[in-house]
Amino acid sequence: MYEVQNTVHNSDQNSASDFAELIVREADNIKPLFKELFLRRYVMGEGEYEDIFKAYCKTAEVDYTSPVRMLIIKPEGERREEELHFLKKRIETVLGSKGTLAEAALNGHILVITDILEKNRILSLLERIRVAVRKHSGADMAAVYSDVLTISGAPERYGRLKVCLDNLFYADNSKILYENDAHEGHSLGEQPDYAVFENYIKNGDATEAKSFLNDFFGVTEKIKPAPRVSKEYCTGLYICVMRCCGQDKIEGYLGGIGEIRSAQSFGTIKRLLHEVTDEVAQANKPKNTRIYSSLIKDTIETIDKNIENENLSLRWLAGTILYTNVDYLGKLFKKETGKNFSHYVMEKRMEMAKELILEGKKDRIYEVAEKVGYGSNSQYFSQVFKKYTGVSPLEYKEFAKMARQKAKE
Repeated sequence: MYEVQNTVHNSDQNSASDFAELIVREADNIKPLFKELFLRRYVMGEGEYEDIFKAYCKTAEVDYTSPVRMLIIKPEGERREEELHFLKKRIETVLGSKGTLAEAALNGHILVITDILEKNRILSLLERIRVAVRKHSGADMAAVYSDVLTISGAPERYGRLKVCLDNLFYADNSKILYENDAHEGHSLGEQPDYAVFENYIKNGDATEAKSFLNDFFGVTEKIKPAPRVSKEYCTGLYICVMRCCGQDKIEGYLGGIGEIRSAQSFGTIKRLLHEVTDEVAQANKPKNTRIYSSLIKDTIETIDKNIENENLSLRWLAGTILYTNVDYLGKLFKKETGKNFSHYVMEKRMEMAKELILEGKKDRIYEVAEKVGYGSNSQYFSQVFKKYTGVSPLEYKEFAKMARQKAKE
């Protein structure tokens, strides 16, 4: 009986010993998880975790007041989330377990605290990680590293480094930035004068359009606003270009909106906008530079001012506004513009209608018809519009809706 009891007792002791070993072993395994959890909560500014993080640093034998550097490393490309796991493993390999005091995945990037302080060594290690990422996925990575600090200053410094990371959007070549070399982004102030820009393209003035873009890009790169702000304004400029191209070209340009939204650098957007702007402006360039007589200049100005008037006609304009012979005015207008009066007015009205539909300024087709001088005859307007553009106003409206949705994505 005693022997049985002793055997059971020994078995209990062995089980307890095995269980204790299991606890120790599993504690070592989950320690990195706790380490990441506390770092994440701490740098996000959730105050109750500060004391816990200090306690953890003590348990993990990490000096809370020793000098360290903080790094933010972000994979680029469409598969960014899929690359985070690989990136973390590569950081651990390159920096080493001793060099990596703390590490956490946060909002699509990796935050690292390291006791490696030499700038040259930090740059060398980051370049090694970058090469590995590019070899693994074909994509690139971006990184920003801090000045020397203590872990106690991590929450405040993390916020600054995230702002600094936006500066890499404006750097075409360098993907690694030092905190003190970055500038905090500011607002651009007023938005670009879209109407002026669009007028340059519509009139085929490629030189002025290019100058406009260069001025805008120069100010943007100097101020360095948040990338989303730059993308919003650049999308607006791109839509201006789209409104000035032929109907047969619009579908081919739609993808550019997505390219701007997903661009990883400002340089990519600049090249796209310059290319498309020049292409459309050149296509709109007048074949011959015309010099109109004062009478025809007055005629064109009067057409522009009265385009909404459904009674606009050559006879009305000649007799009521310009007080000249209608036949003489008609012949002179044809001679100098190359178009007869009615065709010229029709084109003006159709271009205005396209603009109203694209911008969504009028919800109903009959409203567009009234606005461009067709009065209540929306059916006739639709016939003319389809003949001019190749699609009905409703079809054109659907395209416009799709373009505006693309711009918001």
